[in-house]
Amino acid sequence: MSAGGRLSTLTRTRIAYTGEPYQFALEALKGTHDLPPLLDVTGEQALLESQVMANLSDGGTWSAHPVGISGVRLNRGSPIVVCLDSHVELSRGENYPVAWHASDRLLPYVAGDGQVGGVLGLRISEIRGNELHLTLANTDTGLVLRGITGTRWSDYLDERRRSLTTEHSAPLWNALELTDYEWHDVQSHPRVRRTEKVIARLGSGLLRRVALFHTSSSAYSTRSWTTGSDWIFELDTLRDVPLDHDTLLNRLSAPVWGLPLRIVKHHCTCDDPPLTNERYMRQCTYELVHDDVPECALQFRFRWGPAVYGKNARRQLERLGSNLGWLNRVLPQNTLGSACEATT
Repeated sequence: MSAGGRLSTLTRTRIAYTGEPYQFALEALKGTHDLPPLLDVTGEQALLESQVMANLSDGGTWSAHPVGISGVRLNRGSPIVVCLDSHVELSRGENYPVAWHASDRLLPYVAGDGQVGGVLGLRISEIRGNELHLTLANTDTGLVLRGITGTRWSDYLDERRRSLTTEHSAPLWNALELTDYEWHDVQSHPRVRRTEKVIARLGSGLLRRVALFHTSSSAYSTRSWTTGSDWIFELDTLRDVPLDHDTLLNRLSAPVWGLPLRIVKHHCTCDDPPLTNERYMRQCTYELVHDDVPECALQFRFRWGPAVYGKNARRQLERLGSNLGWLNRVLPQNTLGSACEATT
């Protein structure tokens, strides 16, 4: 293979992981030589990225891409850029800009009873057009949330401040230092804070490969949550679509491109006898550990059966701007399951 052909193949591989535009991914790979094609981080930077991934992927919403992120931009020497979808639809049918939803989930505030919500220590360092630049207090970390063209972060923040005032709460995202409220939270919940640091490398690694949930999965719905030091993903595939968990697992743990993950436990039901009732659901469960943080587990629950979490998921995703090619792959129109759209 020629050097140009090899670079083109590497570029397409990188896009499958990051969701970057072709030219951006191509330029990012040029001149890397012996460096990893996807650079991972540790410490406080990993903690910042992990907190963003955890809070934007915790389910209860529909968006054009899994977890509301269309992709990331990774450029050496620059903060990671997290590109957000346009809108998110909550499970109860309400529709909001993803930028509004992200600021609601991420930015810290103190409630009237002194409890802190959002990500402790998260601060706004700058607003530049449709980009919200974030950092952790007293650190050199950086992350950019990029909204769609026309996103007005200042409007969302003003609305959020008014909402907090109505609830007798107050924003903390502009404080220069960690506030007394946040320090009290750190001291009151040391186990939670320690767990956030333990899983930071895993969460950051997942964020930097977030496009895999769109490019390498047969699931139309992806949710995640953390329980202690376990990070659990639940992915739903329609019954009439072949369940493919190997592609995602293999790419996520692949040498060079993936994370140092290994499967320590699994239960696969793909070869089990046919289900006797079409309303039943089958699940394949895989548990993996990160070689550098073995005390934390990553669990994938690949579910296969009738459509769940909303009536007529395809129409919801079409309304939110999902890619037609992806929809035809994970929710084809000519299948019995997508036509019936059974709900639970």
